[in-house]
Amino acid sequence: MDGGKGARKPGEGGAVIESALAALAALAFAALLAWPLLLWRSRGAKAWMPLELRRATLAHAEKLFRGVGPVVLTAKVDRAYRVDGKTLVLVELKTRRSNRPCRSDVIELSAQRVAIMRQTGEEVALHGYVVVRTDDGNRTAHRVSLLSPAEVDALIDRRAALLEGSIQPRLACAPNLCSQCVFEKKCTSSRVEGNQAYKRWTT
Repeated sequence: MDGGKGARKPGEGGAVIESALAALAALAFAALLAWPLLLWRSRGAKAWMPLELRRATLAHAEKLFRGVGPVVLTAKVDRAYRVDGKTLVLVELKTRRSNRPCRSDVIELSAQRVAIMRQTGEEVALHGYVVVRTDDGNRTAHRVSLLSPAEVDALIDRRAALLEGSIQPRLACAPNLCSQCVFEKKCTSSRVEGNQAYKRWTT
């Protein structure tokens, strides 16, 4: 029998080690080249984020909250970030042509804030961010001040009163909003006055 059938020739062991070291060196070099690209992509993904949120942790995403109060308030949160391990800051994501926040965005975020506080008792900042993504794909974060719980409750009460017919609707400051309102016809007689007020407000 040939007892040296499985034996390696002199120098084969060193060649294998050299090949392994060469492969490791190639992987390390590739990683070194890829790292700046990964870092750039990571920074680019957070470029829209306000400074206070860049080191915050994502606490809630697409989550429904129900706040118990005079009226049960249900609100779905787009994003909620925990800053310094304490306060939650709300973010509402929007896709639209105009790069600006709307009054309805403020109401949405305010309702979310109240719902979270009443369900969980957590501290939620009195400001939030409306992140607008425009047609060109760019994102801009707009900081907005939110309504207090009392103001949110007042809006809920007003809505209930409108549906009951106990109070009359008023024209919105922006005429375009009226075209989407179910009470539009009831406000027709005051439209001219409302349009003039809107022009004074925007000029």
